[in-house]
Amino acid sequence: MGQLHRSISKRWVLPRHLASRDVWLTVTPVWAALALSRVVFYEFERLRFPEIVPPVLADALQGVFLWPLAVLGCHLTLKAWKRAGATLSVVVGLASSLAFGTLARLAYGLASWLSPNPQAQQLWISALPRSGSGFLYPWLSSTVEYGVLYLSCISAAVGFLAYRNWVGERLLRERADSRVALERLRALRAQVNPHFLLNALNSLVGLDAVPTGTSQPLLGDLSELLRRTLAASERERQSVQDEVACVEAYLRIQQARFPARVKWRSVVNPACAAATLPSLILMPLVENAVTHGLRGRTPSVAIDIAVACSCTAVNVTVRNSCAALSVAPVALRPALGLRHVRERLHILFGSAATLKIDQSDPGQFVARLSVPSDPERTREHYVEESLCES
Repeated sequence: MGQLHRSISKRWVLPRHLASRDVWLTVTPVWAALALSRVVFYEFERLRFPEIVPPVLADALQGVFLWPLAVLGCHLTLKAWKRAGATLSVVVGLASSLAFGTLARLAYGLASWLSPNPQAQQLWISALPRSGSGFLYPWLSSTVEYGVLYLSCISAAVGFLAYRNWVGERLLRERADSRVALERLRALRAQVNPHFLLNALNSLVGLDAVPTGTSQPLLGDLSELLRRTLAASERERQSVQDEVACVEAYLRIQQARFPARVKWRSVVNPACAAATLPSLILMPLVENAVTHGLRGRTPSVAIDIAVACSCTAVNVTVRNSCAALSVAPVALRPALGLRHVRERLHILFGSAATLKIDQSDPGQFVARLSVPSDPERTREHYVEESLCES
């Protein structure tokens, strides 16, 4: 029984933000149908027993007077469900049904007094004995009758709203799954040509058993870079060694293009053996260092990559020499690669990861990256902490 209750609670869940307009738009037609069915029933009864059954106009006015109470009771029941679950909503619904049924008798009396037919007023007065069981029976009968009508209205309205929310969430999940499948297909299509290119490069490298000239090592580095890039694109994080090896393959290619202009070195702390980084997060930083380091008439660029690890973070410093700037650093537009790195860090870690740029030395450009080192934590943990801090 408990398992069934948990299953129902998981499927029939109300939205967090339910507007009052949705409540009265749902309750009004349900209550109108129930009240109208009661009026029609007593109209047929009046045709059979005109001396006993009062005019139905009083019943119609009573339904109008009770409509705001039905909307209020449904709103309270829904609020109890959202706050504490279905059990409290059942308690609130039963308690409000008793109050609703008790007030229904008073609403009928008011409707009888407002009715232009004096027969309705006389029948109402005659139905109010002052003592004895004859006084309690009409109130008890009205309480039970309208309590059942009220619970029927509440059940129909709450069930409709919960079902509508369930259908909406199911459609959202189906659309999200479709988008994921579409993105996966696009990624697979995007990998087809690179795989063909990788195989072609490997074939060119294997043509000669003995490397000749500078093209053979360059093709080998290009093949390694492409292979590592494809492998990194299939996983969200990779080891520090693999990340540094990927940028080293890129730097070897740039050094082959500019033998006298590109110099680089990388230093990885041995404590980072088990550390990981987001895949290809360093590539935009290194590419930015090469591109902007060789800008203008700079004779050469020296790039230093240093990776250090602590108990909570992986810290990477990418430093490159550059020509002295004639304008203030704040006047420069940030590079596109740096913006992409910041956006990616924000999506993955929120405010837990940082990318800081240091241009205090006119002849050097320094990018300092700090990424949380705990691979077990998901991005939701970091984003939730970022939202709480903000």
